[in-house]
Amino acid sequence: MKIVFDTNVILSALITQGLSFRVLDICIDSHRIFISPWIINEVLEKLLSKFRVKVSELKRVKDFLLNVSHQINPKGRIPTICDDKDNNNILHLSEFVDADLIITGDKDLLVLKKYSNTKIIDPRMFMEEFYY
Repeated sequence: MKIVFDTNVILSALITQGLSFRVLDICIDSHRIFISPWIINEVLEKLLSKFRVKVSELKRVKDFLLNVSHQINPKGRIPTICDDKDNNNILHLSEFVDADLIITGDKDLLVLKKYSNTKIIDPRMFMEEFYY
């Protein structure tokens, strides 16, 4: 499957190493993960500002993300479906790569349930549907 992770799931995977970490780990091994420069930049910015991660560690995080995913810079118009403009960047990437899944914890994305051909689920739903 082609999968796009929302920033909040990536952050959770990196910080807590709980369910989101397990889902990311499974997807690294068994699926194709797509990421955009916008997602990478948002992850790094949040790690720096909210979690006070050292600048020296940010390079390791960026290298990890680039190593486990396919970086795509989506072309075309960014959708305007979500009130939160950040979420529209996730939808843009998923539509551009024709992703099977967006994995997110963001309620504004989850209420959509589907965008274009992409199903939108949270990490728990991913585990229940695909691994239990």
